[in-house]
Amino acid sequence: MVSATTRIYLIALHTSLAGMLWGLDTGSIGPITQMDQFSSSIGHLSSGVLGIYVACILLSASLSSLCSGYIADLLSRKYGILTGGIVVLLGTIISASAKSFPVLICARLITGIGQGQSISVVTIYLCEISPREIRGTVATVLQLLITIGIASGYFVAYASSRIRGELAWRTPFIVEASVAVVLVSGMAFMPYSPRWLVQRGRIDEARAVLQKLRSSSEFVEDELRLIQGSLEEQNREDASYREIFQKRYIKRSVLSVFLMSFEMLCGIDAVLYYAPILFTQAGFTSNRAAFLASGVSGIINLIFTIPAQLWVDKWGRRFPLIGGGISIAACFMTIGTLYVIYGGKAEGQVYLSGKGPQWAVIILIYMFVASFSWSWAVVIKIYACEIIPTRLRAKACAVQQLSNWLVNFAVALTAPLFLRASPSGPYFFFGSATLFTTAVCHFLMPETKGKSLEEIEDLFEMTPQAVGHSVSLMA
Repeated sequence: MVSATTRIYLIALHTSLAGMLWGLDTGSIGPITQMDQFSSSIGHLSSGVLGIYVACILLSASLSSLCSGYIADLLSRKYGILTGGIVVLLGTIISASAKSFPVLICARLITGIGQGQSISVVTIYLCEISPREIRGTVATVLQLLITIGIASGYFVAYASSRIRGELAWRTPFIVEASVAVVLVSGMAFMPYSPRWLVQRGRIDEARAVLQKLRSSSEFVEDELRLIQGSLEEQNREDASYREIFQKRYIKRSVLSVFLMSFEMLCGIDAVLYYAPILFTQAGFTSNRAAFLASGVSGIINLIFTIPAQLWVDKWGRRFPLIGGGISIAACFMTIGTLYVIYGGKAEGQVYLSGKGPQWAVIILIYMFVASFSWSWAVVIKIYACEIIPTRLRAKACAVQQLSNWLVNFAVALTAPLFLRASPSGPYFFFGSATLFTTAVCHFLMPETKGKSLEEIEDLFEMTPQAVGHSVSLMA
């Protein structure tokens, strides 16, 4: 007999395949565009065109995420994930069979629509099915699968680069399509979110789901009453996007959108998307060596996500965001300083002189990835989701994901040009943005560790003085 806790983790693993799909794309798209086989069949991409191709998935994903709130409220959380998976499957099939660059662009835009839909809903779903004791740990399964996808994407591309002909760059897309098939096939068998069921007035079904997902049935009625009370207090009218930014909710809404936006301004996706470029600038002389070094960063990303997976509910939310932010900023500020002292440009290319500085930059890039993986990568999404009331959560998380992907789009679009235009500028820019975000977390972010979603709502209803006291106690 499978225990309730094990059942929740199995559900989390399956739904988080949506995150693995995102990771597979993130890890493989940079190496794909650097393959000679890709250039031979599609053509060489300039820095500007490369940025457009890589970033366009983020543009369609950001627009799709805005609609995901309506779909998650209308069809349910699980069918929101399912519909997104179907669209991703369609996009990856078109990518794998594309014969021209315009078709690849269209396929990537379609894939982004599905990614925006599915990933936006997964975090909501996992937070809503989990008991408070393991909510943070369960929600981090999504990030764990993203990191597994990133590492796998690097090595799938590294292995397929040895294949002669077009199949070399098509193989990663075929792998993505296969994972999408698994995700779509299983989603119909997942339970509904009990909070969504209560929101729709299906109380008996919500009770039945909670009884299957809780280790002790004696607390099911108490949790059900809490959910009902919370929803009744917020009225039964459908939530609107305008309501998210009304006076009662604006502080938590602005904080969550800010965190999700500035998460991308730490520069993580500039590293993950364009790792081969970074490692070539730092001294690797062949595409294959740069691919392999990129794969190592994927492994580090995966390994350092695991501690957060295990201990996020013990660490709380403030420590990973503040401590991780300081570590992330220190890595990039140091890299920027090394490029100022030892770097430069020659014939339009960035270079770094000396084996010592080159190895220092490579190690610092790995340290940056590790610092992000155990802290911001895991905690920001959980915190931004859990501080929003149940009735507004789907639409608020859609706005959060929209802001995240729009900033990510800007970073991915401009990073190739920025990296080739200035040896040190990108690192100082991302490091400064990270320090600013860390300061905001220190002064304005109340701790939510160990609280139910309904208790977190009460925390944000406190007076400003009381919230400030709560923050100071956790600092």
